[in-house]
Amino acid sequence: MKKKLFFLLVLLILFSCKKDNQKYFPLKNGHIWNYSVVINPGVEDKINYKKINSSIEETLIRKPGINETIIMHPILREDDSIYYYSKNKNGIFREGIQFKRESPVIFEKNKKYVLKYPIKIGTKWNSISKTFLIIRRYAYFDYRATTMFDINYEIKSLTETIKVPAGNFKNCVKVVGKGETTFIGDREIGSIKIKIMTNDWYAPKVGLVKSIRWEETDTDLFGKSKMVQVLDDFK
Repeated sequence: MKKKLFFLLVLLILFSCKKDNQKYFPLKNGHIWNYSVVINPGVEDKINYKKINSSIEETLIRKPGINETIIMHPILREDDSIYYYSKNKNGIFREGIQFKRESPVIFEKNKKYVLKYPIKIGTKWNSISKTFLIIRRYAYFDYRATTMFDINYEIKSLTETIKVPAGNFKNCVKVVGKGETTFIGDREIGSIKIKIMTNDWYAPKVGLVKSIRWEETDTDLFGKSKMVQVLDDFK
């Protein structure tokens, strides 16, 4: 009898931990996140816009190269693109992107983790990202310093309190990301070194409530760019 009770207690703890891990990035159908985004491109004027994410019904998709279907959790964005997420024992990750509903899903070559388990201080992972904030506007075109790079993430805190328009959120997980890369421009611009840093806060049962991203170059031509995204409303 004692062995059975012990076994049930272990199962309960494991199930509780699993649910606790998943609550920082809820994938249940029917959620809507409304965000305000401000981008300061350093040497250019600020850019302000709204962003809407909506979780829709989970779907089964056959992934190329493997003989099985995978349960995916789609999140629809305001531009009609769909981001597909999955979860396993190691964490929650992005599987692929559909730029329009009628277009094919473009799968990630490697799992792009949003949060890695266990949710505790010191958990680390890395991912592939792309610079997108650095821009210089000319009379007839915009010049963007866009390049791929490796970014290293680490959970730094589990007890952050974050105040945004959607409310005051306690016990948020803070994830810090850091990366470096080199952008090879044209003959006039040459080689540019870029340092990237991100701070993301995830609230229990809500998900991402605030995100800050910096992209800093070693040239005055582009300077340092910053993006701040805050949650306006959650349903």
